[in-house]
Amino acid sequence: MKKAIAIVLSVIAGIIAVLLGRRPIGKKEKKPSPPDNKAADVAGQAVQESLEEELDRIKAATDGDSPADDLADLGNARKRR
Repeated sequence: MKKAIAIVLSVIAGIIAVLLGRRPIGKKEKKPSPPDNKAADVAGQAVQESLEEELDRIKAATDGDSPADDLADLGNARKRR
């Protein structure tokens, strides 16, 4: 009999804990959006432009008369920087 009362009380306590611990439906917390980072935007744009310039150089080197020499020259110039 004591075991049955203990089980019933623990079930009731569990139900109360679940009901009190739940958030109300419909009231979700909104996550604030991060502020605009203008410096990161400018830096990202500079990196993108640099990448496009390098890709254009590589494309021009592979389309030339001697792609191996042109690509080697690009690699050597990059190595010196």
